[in-house]
Amino acid sequence: MARNDLRTTGADRRPPGRRAVALAAAAAATLVGSPLAVPAAAEPGPEKVTDRHAVVLVNFKNASLSDAKVVHEKAVKQLFTGQDSVAAYYATMSDKRLSVVPAQGDGVFGPFDIDVDKSQCDPGKIQQLAAKALPADVKYDHLSIVIPGGNACSWWGLGSMPGPITWFQEGAINNDDTTAALHEFGHNMGFPHQERELCPVGQFTGCSAYGNSHITPMGGGGGHKGLSSPELIAKKWLSADRIVSPKTTTTVHLTPLHAPAAAAGTRAVDIPFGTNGDRLVIEYRHNVANTVDTDIENPGLFVFRVGQGNYASAVCLRNPADDKATMAGSFTGTEPLTDLAQHIKLSYSKMTPDGIDVTIDLAHQGAQVAPTTGATGNPSTTATPGPTTTSAAPIPAAKPSVPVSPTTVADTDADAALHAAKPTAKSPTRSGSPAAAAAAAAAPAAPSASVAATTAGPQLAATGGSSALVPTVIGTVFLGVGAALLLRRRRRAAHRRH
Repeated sequence: MARNDLRTTGADRRPPGRRAVALAAAAAATLVGSPLAVPAAAEPGPEKVTDRHAVVLVNFKNASLSDAKVVHEKAVKQLFTGQDSVAAYYATMSDKRLSVVPAQGDGVFGPFDIDVDKSQCDPGKIQQLAAKALPADVKYDHLSIVIPGGNACSWWGLGSMPGPITWFQEGAINNDDTTAALHEFGHNMGFPHQERELCPVGQFTGCSAYGNSHITPMGGGGGHKGLSSPELIAKKWLSADRIVSPKTTTTVHLTPLHAPAAAAGTRAVDIPFGTNGDRLVIEYRHNVANTVDTDIENPGLFVFRVGQGNYASAVCLRNPADDKATMAGSFTGTEPLTDLAQHIKLSYSKMTPDGIDVTIDLAHQGAQVAPTTGATGNPSTTATPGPTTTSAAPIPAAKPSVPVSPTTVADTDADAALHAAKPTAKSPTRSGSPAAAAAAAAAPAAPSASVAATTAGPQLAATGGSSALVPTVIGTVFLGVGAALLLRRRRRAAHRRH
């Protein structure tokens, strides 16, 4: 399988460093210890959706695609036919609930000449003209636009979040690495960049930002990593009988999250955290041959904090130490993770490629600690020695992604600089079919898939851009990565082939 990591492939790929932002119900649980609460009556899973996807190749009036025939062939492979294609990946992630298919023919159209100067970067105008160039009989739910490289657009790939539109510079498509396509389509599905935080000893709140999770395409993990369990839960793509919610201290045997569907075992633990509707989600990731997970850098147990039920925006927690030689998921070696205020202690043992035993201690007696401010901005309860009672709450329905702030958010992680902005205008589209909304918003209450139908416009997430973006329609900044890193990656990637 081709290695799907934007940092190591083809010319004009994503920033260097293999883990940068790229632009990731067979059996009951095997339980040891106290009883667990398994959701008794899970909400119905999402209906099957067929997403008709059109890819439009365009030339600017003073810049053309380097080789339109090659770009056409690569686009077909990346989106529809390849082993690592968007269609194959999201069919696996959704348990075949989401089918990405060509809108017509092989799904790729053009190239068309549009009246755009290479010195400008106006994604809204590019989209409008590209959609207008399509034959009138082409009906689609999603539109991807491939533009010439080396122009004024600082981003590598751009996606409405959620929504039906993605934009790519040709270098993101003109190779065998599908990471950019997977990543931007993930934004269309409503997934933001998945962040990581380092937590002080004894707490799961008041943590410091530490780049991205690196275990999902949405966290800079490359295409050979599956989506995380919170992302799967957000879309109802993880069966309820693969999730447990302990009500008392217990030990759970977790099967690797992306082990074959026929493999027995629990895939995730989901427990209440505090009184603000927050959750903790725990998963086991390990490299498993012939699956989407073949490139997990630090196999082990990963812990996520989910703010107020917003699973799509979960944050990956990590021990304060950052020793890659001893990291096992969120843990440094076997050192437990604890939250003294909530009397929670997480530990593990017997880690093998087939599974791991994780102990969830919900009556952990720790020393008294001062109140801390968590991710939701509310002080945590001061801990006092002694056991507490933790009730088993049903796993709440996933909420839509928290809107990205319109102000610039700088991330000092060496791998990327993330920025966010709300678009200043709406972009027209010729889609408008009912299937567009269903495909782009499989999670409950997600905004309409049509960009034109939104009140303020969807968020736009960019990969491969700088911190000084000034496209006309989108606003002042995007979610993106530093241009300097992109240039370094281009130079390095020019000498690599997969």
